Amino acid sequence: MTEKAAAMNYKLRIKHPSGAEFEAEGPADFILSEKEGFLRRLNREAGQEQAAKYHEETGAKPAWTGLTETRNCLLTLKNKHPGLKAPEAALLLLAAERQVNKSGSVGAITLSKALKASGYAPERIDRLLARANREGLVKASGTKRNRAYQITEKGLERAWLEARKLD
Repeated sequence: MTEKAAAMNYKLRIKHPSGAEFEAEGPADFILSEKEGFLRRLNREAGQEQAAKYHEETGAKPAWTGLTETRNCLLTLKNKHPGLKAPEAALLLLAAERQVNKSGSVGAITLSKALKASGYAPERIDRLLARANREGLVKASGTKRNRAYQITEKGLERAWLEARKLD
């Protein structure tokens, strides 16, 4: 490779039908590596969307009613599973609330009571779900005693995977 070829800058711009755009400028090898990463991320996201659609269309959902039961007007987990920690149990309860009861959001106090009735001893729900909130698995709204949590599509997918392990 000559010095002139090594010093050349190239520019690449891609518009994907999904609306995603990619633009890079620099040496050819840099542009190619960045383009490959962009396409891998697009394929991974498309795969996750297709998996979620597949699960909805085929009914390949975990039996939420088999994992949960209603006790004292609370949706709780039937069994405390040894490998399941409190944050994952909270995700399962939020997913089950959405799938079984068609509930958009669950109050922090209700979620705390449901976790305790399921056999877990959470200290504070906001601290328990802080990581899930940062990762985009749940959305928190409200403040202090009025806080409520809602599971996102990404969180629903994670909860679905956890529930499949328990079946």
